[in-house]
Amino acid sequence: MFKRDPEKTAQRQARRDEKRRERGEWVAKQRVEKEALSAWRAVHPAEKTLNAACMLRSWPSSKFGETSLGPVLGGHAEFVDAGAHKAWTATRLVVGVATGGASLVAGRKNKGAGVINVAFGNGAAQTYNVAPENSTLRMANQYVTAFNALAAQLANECSQPS
Repeated sequence: MFKRDPEKTAQRQARRDEKRRERGEWVAKQRVEKEALSAWRAVHPAEKTLNAACMLRSWPSSKFGETSLGPVLGGHAEFVDAGAHKAWTATRLVVGVATGGASLVAGRKNKGAGVINVAFGNGAAQTYNVAPENSTLRMANQYVTAFNALAAQLANECSQPS
């Protein structure tokens, strides 16, 4: 009933084949990059720790020792714990006494703050506020330790003659 144009069918098939070939090349390239990154991180375990610490946080992650703000090499990070702790506030204590202790279940309020100061190898500097929660403070400390360890390892590798 309907006759297909063999020329158009051949062109369409050629386009499909070209897309398949390009997709295959892209997948192969991604696989090679992933294997290279995996091998690099096996030699630099501090980067894996640094990236684990910055998951769901606004701290910059690293790939091959480079962050979105600059290189880790030549950088330094410090964690300033400015009295971050949990404390009872006067309001919570008064309400707790007035309600016969029922509202004391609400708990203590986070007080103070923590700060991460990061200086990157290109001279860029960034400050990040850290919520005064135990898990966040622990992750901030882990991030700073891993950042400094990775920076030291990269500096040591650069100073060694090949």
